[in-house]
Amino acid sequence: MGVPKITLLYANGNLLRDIAAVDGIAGIVGTVATVGLQGVTKIVYNLDDAIAQGYSLAAEPTMYRHLQEFYADAGGNQKLYVMGVPDTMTLAQMVDDTNVNGAKKLTQFAGNEIRLLAVFRKPPGGYNGGANFIDSDVTTALTNSKVFAQSRLAELKPLRILIEGRVQNPAAANTLTPTGSANGFAGVVLGGSLNDGSASVGLALGRAVKYGAHIKLGKVANGPLSLATAFIGTTAVKDRLDISTLNDAGFITLMQHPQKAGFYFAIDRMASTDDYRLLAYGRVLDKAAIIAAAVYVDQLESEVEVDDKGSIATNVIIDLEKQIEQQINVAMGAQISAVEVDIAANQNIISTGKLTVKIRVRPLGYSSFIDVELGLVAS
Repeated sequence: MGVPKITLLYANGNLLRDIAAVDGIAGIVGTVATVGLQGVTKIVYNLDDAIAQGYSLAAEPTMYRHLQEFYADAGGNQKLYVMGVPDTMTLAQMVDDTNVNGAKKLTQFAGNEIRLLAVFRKPPGGYNGGANFIDSDVTTALTNSKVFAQSRLAELKPLRILIEGRVQNPAAANTLTPTGSANGFAGVVLGGSLNDGSASVGLALGRAVKYGAHIKLGKVANGPLSLATAFIGTTAVKDRLDISTLNDAGFITLMQHPQKAGFYFAIDRMASTDDYRLLAYGRVLDKAAIIAAAVYVDQLESEVEVDDKGSIATNVIIDLEKQIEQQINVAMGAQISAVEVDIAANQNIISTGKLTVKIRVRPLGYSSFIDVELGLVAS
């Protein structure tokens, strides 16, 4: 013990409170046959858990397929929100914001957790999805999903949506260009493990949640997908000559790389050509949005010092800017290149009661295309 003395201990980590901004909690909505599972929201943590809750291969082969592919690629226990719907509910209806029995029900059940949502459908016999290559339901779902995601954003529940790109007529030429939809909230997954026109959205979801928000689905260094075979429509991926064209059109397609075994996702294109044209870009900004909301919610209805013009005081601006910069840098330092926060000094907060904060996140760059120049020299 020694002689009587005073010891000073400096604690660390008390200035930044813990903000929950998990990158990859996901949800999946799709067709189930069991009436008792239709419209029922559940949480599963692994495939055995899913089977125990009714999503077995024998009872629910379609849902089981997507859950099996999700967990096979995620590679371990992972929280997943699940909801089954009847086969009469279309993809478009699942992401219709006015449909209280569609995906909206699952997002309400999940609170503020779902960051990625996948939807799939097994249509009933006799279903007519139109004469085009892609099921007409997918086109309508793309339109509806934008309003759906915007409504979740207004609730401070930002998410990105993966829509099953169902191939209706394999012999037809593709006429859908998702990038023309101006919808950076949604992407259309094209291709899967079966040759029935379906797409492996569960697989895409599993690959996404396995890594941070800034990691692209097609990162080759992360290894191949957990698929033994892969098809687009009824044609094996290895035999398709139009994969580059389909990816350029805005689909998230499966592909193979020279000198690499297995299958990979190509560029994680979303249905837009704007700032949110890549899934990784949208996911990174969604994470920053959650952090910003958590930081600034404490400022609601708080008193704010102002100058003689009624504008917010400079020292307050500096403090508010530093708060969010610190939090984003701590939580996302390796996921972004930089963050800039700007609060204009001339905001008359006395008259308006409104404070505007501009946050600009500089994402990481991605080497989607590498040109290697080769040549011969004499000496």
